[in-house]
Amino acid sequence: MKKSVVYCLLSVVCLACSRGLMTHEAAREAAVQYYTMLMEGDYEGYVDGMAFISERPESFRSQMIDVVKMTATESFLKDLQAVTVLSDSLGEDSTAYVRLELNFGDSIGEEIEQALILTEEGWKMQ
Repeated sequence: MKKSVVYCLLSVVCLACSRGLMTHEAAREAAVQYYTMLMEGDYEGYVDGMAFISERPESFRSQMIDVVKMTATESFLKDLQAVTVLSDSLGEDSTAYVRLELNFGDSIGEEIEQALILTEEGWKMQ
């Protein structure tokens, strides 16, 4: 069992390396892309960027879209204006941590760290 898990992880890493995904740039671009989707109101795209969302029932995905939309439009996120990458780190286990600065209309910035995992589809939010 452990061998098959190791082989599976190795195949994902090999596939990712061959597609150029196991890079700092790819992880950074994915993190910015997801928060840009949120900023632009693409809640479906944002939810589709969550790891393993495709393995959940469609009703769960629909509920997540509703929750994200409500959170983004009724909280401090409604004033999100820009997203900037501050730093990142890649793990050997197909994970990345991207530190972002969320910039709001009132000139306030907030730093967050977004954990990502590399899947066959690319970098997804954890």
